[in-house]
Amino acid sequence: MAGIIKFVHVLIIFLSLFHVVKNDDGSFCFKDSDCPDEMCPSPLKEMCYFLQCKCGVDTIA
Repeated sequence: MAGIIKFVHVLIIFLSLFHVVKNDDGSFCFKDSDCPDEMCPSPLKEMCYFLQCKCGVDTIA
């Protein structure tokens, strides 16, 4: 019984990791220049935040 429960838990974890890897929306980045140029409206700037491209205000003057 415990073996079946452990197998189900491992299967759920494996399938959730597979789903995260397959869910690619193209906004993965390591630095700001990796983000697409036309992603954000005019006053906002494309920024890499926790390995994902996000729109935000550039605070560096």
